[in-house]
Amino acid sequence: MEQAVFKKPGVLDVETQSAPTPGPHEVLIRVAACGVCGSDRAIFTGNHPAAAPNVLGHEFSGTVSECGSLVTDLEPGVRVTVDPNIVCGQCSYCRRGFVNHCQRLKALGVTLPGGYAEYCVVPESNAYKIRDSTSFAAAAMVEPLACCVRGIERADVQLGDVVVVLGAGPIGLLLVQLARLRGAAHVISIDPISSRRELAHALGADSVADADSAVVREVVLSATEGLGADVVIESSGQTVSAQLAVELVRTGGAVIWFGVCPPDDHLQVSPYHVNDRELTIRGSNINPFTHQVALTLIESERIRADGLITDHIGLGGIREALSDSHRYAGKVIVDPEFSAD
Repeated sequence: MEQAVFKKPGVLDVETQSAPTPGPHEVLIRVAACGVCGSDRAIFTGNHPAAAPNVLGHEFSGTVSECGSLVTDLEPGVRVTVDPNIVCGQCSYCRRGFVNHCQRLKALGVTLPGGYAEYCVVPESNAYKIRDSTSFAAAAMVEPLACCVRGIERADVQLGDVVVVLGAGPIGLLLVQLARLRGAAHVISIDPISSRRELAHALGADSVADADSAVVREVVLSATEGLGADVVIESSGQTVSAQLAVELVRTGGAVIWFGVCPPDDHLQVSPYHVNDRELTIRGSNINPFTHQVALTLIESERIRADGLITDHIGLGGIREALSDSHRYAGKVIVDPEFSAD
């Protein structure tokens, strides 16, 4: 089989290797679609920790090709999507329900081989059956949506809220849709790229604006009678945007730092400002118990996953996709069998 192997920051090669063999509780999946994530780009550029050498790609779907001897609920030919996060279930965090903070967490595409390959081995418990009517590309969007469901839960959007989403990449576009589903009265999407703003508007944003901070402040204050937004979600992974989020929220409002900023970046926040205005600032980490919810939202078409996908590439195009995120308006899907010809 062919697989795209991350060697070190800036180096990723397509190599040929024998397909792996599943263990007793594992299944071998023939990968049909794998999304390119912002964290993949961060790994590629050296701004996010990951094992190396390793096959990246954690947003994927495909068909079960082979089953381990103790697999009970799956069989060859079943279509599945994958939760890449493998937890131990026994550490203190797992036993308290905080599985996203598992002390022995392993992740396909980060610490274990992932979906930028023709085949990938997955624990049976991490494979979710999908309907025949759901495209593999849409099913590959379940993992990022599951993370966004966690984020929108942390944001606690209420009926009638004004919600600002900073960043209109695939994650921001999912958050825009979820905010609408939660009952937000007005959703504002902010991004410097005009094609992304157009896509945000098509997917339900009531207002869109360029990322210029003065323009953003004017748009938000105009939509809120000068008060600021009820909820501001930073989804771009830009530290300057995380700073701006705190400035855009109203007194008593909530800020969610969702995007993955470089780990060594810092910003200045006044404790007095947070205390005096009773601000809530929260982070959001991966997808605890939200994968099935995300799958249901996509299969019911309450979330328009296919509408976010703008590009399909093969394994040979991954390096370019990881190097130049601004070339793409929406989600990039890797299909190991894709040919541009």
